[in-house]
Amino acid sequence: MILLDLIKQLIDLCPNPYSDSWVIDGGCHHGHFSREIITSLQPSNILSFEPDRDSFAKAKMNLDSISNVEIVNAAIGSEKGTAEFFRGPYSSTNSLLQRPEAKSKQYFPKDAVLEGGTFVDVVTLDEECACRGITALDLLKLDLQGAELSALIGAKNLLSSGLVKVILVEAVFVKKYKDQPLLWELWRHLEEYGYTLYSLEQIKIGIYDPDESGLRSMQWNQCDAIFISKKIREHLDR
Repeated sequence: MILLDLIKQLIDLCPNPYSDSWVIDGGCHHGHFSREIITSLQPSNILSFEPDRDSFAKAKMNLDSISNVEIVNAAIGSEKGTAEFFRGPYSSTNSLLQRPEAKSKQYFPKDAVLEGGTFVDVVTLDEECACRGITALDLLKLDLQGAELSALIGAKNLLSSGLVKVILVEAVFVKKYKDQPLLWELWRHLEEYGYTLYSLEQIKIGIYDPDESGLRSMQWNQCDAIFISKKIREHLDR
């Protein structure tokens, strides 16, 4: 089953009592997933975030003609401010976090080195939703290259309300950034707000090094984790 088709079925378990339906695409990169959301979920509004200046420009070009999509050129974090941003040859791996110290073999491409020196605005989901009057979300998607837990900490009010139906978050089994939270840390945090794990999708295995074989080549690397709210869980398990 296609990922967004599965998410739509979960969302539809609990009809939306509000006139507007909202989706947040955290880390929208070039806007391709936001476009897929429009087609598959058909929300009333999408709020997308992308901190990288070049990726933001491409996302704006790809999404500018769609009236119900707003793109914010900022990172999502635990508090509002500015932060150093680390960039490299693959824009999809740019991050608020540095690469880990090379004390052992790594789990990312050898040439995916990141350099600092760039600074970006950081916003919180609670503040961004409050200023737009957003009180409920059909889907919160986070693909933030290690900053997912920080973003969830900055969404305390949203999570406490239980009105985020489904959370789709990129999660890792091995650290690829310094101080990057692993899957279990995201899981533990979300369980504090009543969210439960539904499934792990698109599991990637290996270390992105075609020359290496053996046990490391079979290491679970990352996945997309789906968490569901109490209400969705109640409807699912009736």
